[in-house]
Amino acid sequence: MDGPARNHDAFAGEPDVIGRRIGAALIDLAVLVLLLLLVGGIVGNDTAADAPDSARFGALDRLLILCLAFGYYWVSETVWGQTIGKRVLAIRVVRADGGKPGAGAVFVRTLLRIVDSFPGVYIVGLIAVFATGSRRQRVGDMAAKTRVVAADAPIDDHRPPPPPPSDDDVVASVLR
Repeated sequence: MDGPARNHDAFAGEPDVIGRRIGAALIDLAVLVLLLLLVGGIVGNDTAADAPDSARFGALDRLLILCLAFGYYWVSETVWGQTIGKRVLAIRVVRADGGKPGAGAVFVRTLLRIVDSFPGVYIVGLIAVFATGSRRQRVGDMAAKTRVVAADAPIDDHRPPPPPPSDDDVVASVLR
């Protein structure tokens, strides 16, 4: 079955998950807003009761909120491969080769959310997702060598075997 009927396939038979990615991002945004409200209620400056919410936070409070937001994505995607939004919509983050991403790759992916979110509504990320064709990767995915797939896609965590030892290593081990 070639041609237009296969355009929904993103990677060798995997369904395109762009709609679920957008939905998951909205769910995660709601989770982060709730987290912000909770933290704001705990650490906000009560003496500025008549000021807008943003004026109630000092520099350390804002840093705490930023760390919590990045931590939400980094920890949940490192441990489970999914945020709450991704879990609800049955998608997950994997390495480009299909294996489980490591903490470093997820850190890069999470850090580059800043770039993807420019100019504030994920326009750069959205353009990248559509510009990368069937791979559907945002800037953070390209840099981290990750992608988002359906949660039921098989995990291929078989890393290639290490290269064979060099001739010098073999000779040295025999002469020992």
